[in-house]
Amino acid sequence: MDKESLIGKRVTINNVEYRVAQKTLKYGREWQYTLSHETVDGTYKSMNLNEHALEQIIKSGSKIMEFEE
Repeated sequence: MDKESLIGKRVTINNVEYRVAQKTLKYGREWQYTLSHETVDGTYKSMNLNEHALEQIIKSGSKIMEFEE
């Protein structure tokens, strides 16, 4: 799967759905993805994962879905 096409997709981690919000280059050499999850009260929780970690989560069988607002 093309890495750029992950932006806007939804990924399920530990039964919690996160949206891949952005991709940034950290430390001048490592791609990092920001994943965000909207909680019931309307606030957002986010996490940053490096490219390898996100690939491993996807390979482990995580669902990947299109994001619809």
